[in-house]
Amino acid sequence: MLGQHRWAFLGSAAFALILIGEILRQGELLVLALPLVCYLAVGFYFALPAQIELKAQRSLSEQRVLSEELVTVRVEIENLGPKLELVELADGVPAPLELRQHSPTRLEALPAGGKTSLEYTVTGVRGLARWEDLSVTITDTLGLFVERRKLPCVSELLIVPTFERLEEILIRPRRTRIFSGQVKARLGGTGIEFFGVREYYPGDERRYINWKATARKDRLIVNEFEQERVADVIILLDARERSDVVRPNPLFPFPKGKGELPSPRRGGAGGEVFSLFEHSVRAALSLAHYFTAQGNRVGLLIYGRYLDWTWPGFGRWQREKLLRAIASAEKGDKAVFEDLENLPTRLLPAGSQLVFVGPILESDVKTIIDLRLRYEVLCIVPNPILFESASLARTPEVELALRLEYLRRQGVLTQLRRAGIRVVDWDVTKPLASVVRGELGRTAWRAALVRRGVL
Repeated sequence: MLGQHRWAFLGSAAFALILIGEILRQGELLVLALPLVCYLAVGFYFALPAQIELKAQRSLSEQRVLSEELVTVRVEIENLGPKLELVELADGVPAPLELRQHSPTRLEALPAGGKTSLEYTVTGVRGLARWEDLSVTITDTLGLFVERRKLPCVSELLIVPTFERLEEILIRPRRTRIFSGQVKARLGGTGIEFFGVREYYPGDERRYINWKATARKDRLIVNEFEQERVADVIILLDARERSDVVRPNPLFPFPKGKGELPSPRRGGAGGEVFSLFEHSVRAALSLAHYFTAQGNRVGLLIYGRYLDWTWPGFGRWQREKLLRAIASAEKGDKAVFEDLENLPTRLLPAGSQLVFVGPILESDVKTIIDLRLRYEVLCIVPNPILFESASLARTPEVELALRLEYLRRQGVLTQLRRAGIRVVDWDVTKPLASVVRGELGRTAWRAALVRRGVL
C-alpha cells in the first residue's frame, strides 16, 4: 500500500513520536518510537544493492499460428548482479490474446548469477500481439525498499484466422505486366486460349498452322493464342465501422456496457463469427493468398481507422506481408474516411484489377463507378441482410423490413453491374470458394460471353 515510500513513512512516524515525546516530556512515546528505529536500522542494513543488473528474454513456442491455437510463452530472467531477496515478475498479456493456462506472474528470491523463469499459455482469434517489456518488482528483506523496472523484451505473435483456398478467379485487367503468368493479356502470342488467326511468318511453329483456313485462303494461316501474363491486383478491404454488422453472441446476449457487444471476434459453437467484418477479413486473406500464388503483383489498402497501404509486390515475402496486414486489420470510424470518396487513387497502378471486399453502402456507389473508368473492378460483397436476419425473430414486421431492405440493396448492386462491375453477392453461410468458382470461374465467364453474343 505504501509502495516505494514505505521507509519514508516509517521514518517520519518514528521522528514524529520522538519529537512529540521530547516536547511533552513523555518517555512512553520515545519507547514507542524505539521499535520503528530498530526496524529502520535493520532495513537500511539489508537494503537493496546499489547496482542491480537484470537480463530478460522471452520465447514463444510459435511465431505465427491459426485462430484458437495454443501458444506457450516462456520468460526467463537472469541476475547479473548481487543477490536479490524478493523478485516479482509480471508479464502483461497483449489485448488480442487470452490467458488459458498458468499465470504470467512469479515471486521468488534470485541469487547472484541465478536464473528464474515462468511459463503460461495464451490463445487468440486474430491479430498481431506484441510484447514490449517485462515488469519486474524488486523488494528487500523487510520490504522497506521497492524498485520497479521495465526490462526490454520485445516479442511478436501473429494470429491468422482460418481462410479458404480459392481455386479459380478469372480477371481481365486493362493492363498486364511483361512477365509470364495466368492472366489473359488481350494480346496475341503463345498461350492456351484461342485468340485468332493470322498469316504465317517465318519462324512460326508448324503445329500452329490452321490447315482449313490455309486451304480457303490459298496461303499459310496459323492460329494465334492469347498471351498470359501477370497483372497488378489491388485488394481494397473496407474496415469502416459504419459498414459493419455485429449481431449478438448467444453466449453473451446482453451488452457488457455502453452498448458494446462482447467479443464480436469470438466464435460460438462450430466457429461461428458474429461480426460481418471478420468475414470480410477472411475473404481478403483468401484473395491475397490466391493472387500471389498465381504470380501476380498484389497490393493492399485497408480503408477504415486509417489508410494502411501495402505496396504491390511479388512472391512469398509479399504474401507474408499481406497476411500480416490483413490479420492485424482493425475497424475504425474516422470522419474523414466515412465515405469512399477519399480513396487515394494516386497509389493505385493505372489499369490494374481492383478487388473491393466489404458491404457496399449507397453512398459508395458513385465512387466505385468512377473507379471503373480507370480500373477493372471486382466486388466481393458479404450480404449484411442475410447475416443480420439470422439473429432476428421472424415476425411479420421483420419479414416486411427485410424484404424492403433486400429490394433496396438489389437496386444498389444492379447499378454496379450495369456499369460493368462484377459483383459477387456472398451469403457468408456458404463457402466462399464455391461461390467464387460459380460466379468468377471459367464456366461462368464463358456463359457471360454467350449471353452477350460474343461466343
